[in-house]
Amino acid sequence: MPRKDPNQMSLWEHLDELRARVIYSLVVILAIAIVAYIFREQIMAFLTEPLRALTGSRAELLRLLESCRSLIVDPNALQMPEDRWSQLAFDCRRFLFHGGSLIFIRPTEVFFGYIKLALFVGLLIGAPFVLYQIWQFIVPALFPHERKYARYGFLAGAGLFYLGAFGCLFFVVPIAIRFLIELGGDYLHAAFTFDNYISFILWFMLGFGISFELPVVLFLLAKIGLVTHAFLREKRKYAIVIALVLGAILTPTQDPFTMMTMAIPLIVLYEVTLWIIRLTEKKTESEIATEKGG
Repeated sequence: MPRKDPNQMSLWEHLDELRARVIYSLVVILAIAIVAYIFREQIMAFLTEPLRALTGSRAELLRLLESCRSLIVDPNALQMPEDRWSQLAFDCRRFLFHGGSLIFIRPTEVFFGYIKLALFVGLLIGAPFVLYQIWQFIVPALFPHERKYARYGFLAGAGLFYLGAFGCLFFVVPIAIRFLIELGGDYLHAAFTFDNYISFILWFMLGFGISFELPVVLFLLAKIGLVTHAFLREKRKYAIVIALVLGAILTPTQDPFTMMTMAIPLIVLYEVTLWIIRLTEKKTESEIATEKGG
């Protein structure tokens, strides 16, 4: 896209450029979403791995099959106590349905669920391109020192978003699912619907990805002079409360466990950001004023 001098562009020209960059971003996201929809079953197989890991071990399956075989071939099986039959049936149901499969209860649930999944994958993979379009739109309005920090901020922001999203998928989601399923005990079996499970995974990943942007936001605010290390250190207790509130809002369930899985990383990131700001807090107000004046 040919770029004009932003100081010579009218309001309508700015809006036209914004419209063009939004269209570019949407086209890329939709193109990736179409590819994701084509490979929807492979993506679902990947996302349901934590559920399949809870269906039971190979040794347990072999034990149940052997128990069933022994009952079938035993000529005295009909005379065995009823509780033995009941226990075997109970063990088989628990093995088969203890978080091992998804169901859908509405005719259109799978169709719209796959569309939701495809769009999320498109946004997730297309995020760097979207960030680049945002960067290209706002960079002319920044001062030189702001451009440098904003450039690093966009790069770090993309990396931290993926770190939070995929770290959540690989480490937090399996633990959270196991914990929530085991709350049911031996007599309550998990039977997640397709839409519930997809929403749970996607909101969890999105919430972690967004929350991991905290260091970038605080660092950029510190570099443009809106906050300081001393100010952030003084407001640490408020930051902890905000982390708990965000953990409650951005996680898809209301239980304390899932809330803390997000709140604790946020608190750790806040402390790490304080340390980074303290090490890099070198630019004085006079230097910034000199750059602005130039």
